[in-house]
Amino acid sequence: MSLTAERTTVVGSFAPATNREAVEAAASVPASAPAVEVRLDALSEPPALPALRDAFSGKLLLATLRSAREGGAFAGGEEARVSLLAEALRAGFDLVDVELSSPGGRGLHGFPPDRCVASFHDPSGVPRDLAGIARELAATGAAFRKLVVTAGSSADALAVLTLQRESTDGRLSAFAMGEPGIATRVLSPYLGAPIAFGSFVPGRATAPGQLSVLDLSEVYGIGRRRPVDGLLALFGGLVSHSFSPALHNGWLESAGSALLYVPFALRSLVSELGPLASGLWDLGLPLSGASVTIPFKEEATLVALFGEGSVANTLLREGEAFRAANTDQPALRGLLPAASPGAAALVLGAGGTARNAVEALLFRGYEVDVLARNPERAAELAAEAGARAVAAPRAAGAYAVVVNATPLGLRPGDALPLPDGFLSEGLLVVDAPYRPGGTELVRRARLRGASTVDGFALLAAQAALQATLFTNRPCSARDLVERLPARLRRDFEVTT
Repeated sequence: MSLTAERTTVVGSFAPATNREAVEAAASVPASAPAVEVRLDALSEPPALPALRDAFSGKLLLATLRSAREGGAFAGGEEARVSLLAEALRAGFDLVDVELSSPGGRGLHGFPPDRCVASFHDPSGVPRDLAGIARELAATGAAFRKLVVTAGSSADALAVLTLQRESTDGRLSAFAMGEPGIATRVLSPYLGAPIAFGSFVPGRATAPGQLSVLDLSEVYGIGRRRPVDGLLALFGGLVSHSFSPALHNGWLESAGSALLYVPFALRSLVSELGPLASGLWDLGLPLSGASVTIPFKEEATLVALFGEGSVANTLLREGEAFRAANTDQPALRGLLPAASPGAAALVLGAGGTARNAVEALLFRGYEVDVLARNPERAAELAAEAGARAVAAPRAAGAYAVVVNATPLGLRPGDALPLPDGFLSEGLLVVDAPYRPGGTELVRRARLRGASTVDGFALLAAQAALQATLFTNRPCSARDLVERLPARLRRDFEVTT
């Protein structure tokens, strides 16, 4: 039976520094968030409660004064906090957040239960007795219950999702903060969570791992009808920056697929894949495949019973086992021109992405040099692939293609991975990292007249091949990009 999250109310959460900032932000709340949480604890001045109520007119409004012990900024005493929450209710706020751990919290400080969100937050980890805490929250009689912990692994995420699945009265929202908790923010609504929190001011998430309101709705189908009967996963060390969920989910939904693509941050693919797949099956969310990204592309070949090659970026469920596949290399091959006689290429890096680049370039007929910070790894890669490890690049103009297979460029302010003087007309620069608006390397290369293949193009090309494998339906990079929300599609445009 398919699951949906259409009954979940998306709550836009904002922690304003001033009343004016909160009032000005009210106009930016998307229609997909019928409710708003104002984190009053973040204010540097007394809250103008009537003005805030007026600013968010038409929205269900929640007042929160998160204590420091639960990860917030409220430094006042308990009497002052209760007084402010009472004032918020009098000013017309619909709900107030009451921390279970506060003195009087179990009695909701005498507030009407139908106007309370009883909450528990652990910013340090996952308590042992989650079920006991859930029972204490239920005993308050509050209209909504919120149990939030900090996940350090996929096992923590599974524990939270299992708790959510076992709650049947439609009042508990259990999820986790942190990178490994991102999956719980997506999946708890499909398991019955009545509310889901997201940011609506860019760059202003109110908790680690919090997704945006627009991503919750547009990418993951929360708050609207989007039937789901199985999962595809993104496995990586860091997944919050990835565009893959948006690329895949838009196309999956348009194709009528009931698969949902969800990011899972792991510490070890080898040790976590089995328990995670088993746990998801028990939740009624079977895992049918996965994309694999840094740093697990080499581990992916170890967890699969079938497949070829030393690195893989795709896992496909076949019965009780997984088959490994590599769409990175064929995607890159398709974007590279055939080499002219004697043409040379330089690959920067020595990891899984570099290996794919070396093999793709050799396939297209290039002489390949490998340059990396770790000379031993560069030498090992070159020897295994049939390339040449170098301690320094050849002279400017000696290469027809340069591939940046390092993480340099992911973060603003990163240094260029090669000297500016190498960038000129006639050079093809392939940059694996991607950033909205393009990396500094891609922007600089275009200004110098070089041709470029940016990380977005690589991502879309390999994702299209993955989508075909996941669904057995033909899919092109254009199919994926055209089905992105317009706000995200703009990020594929390189600005110079």
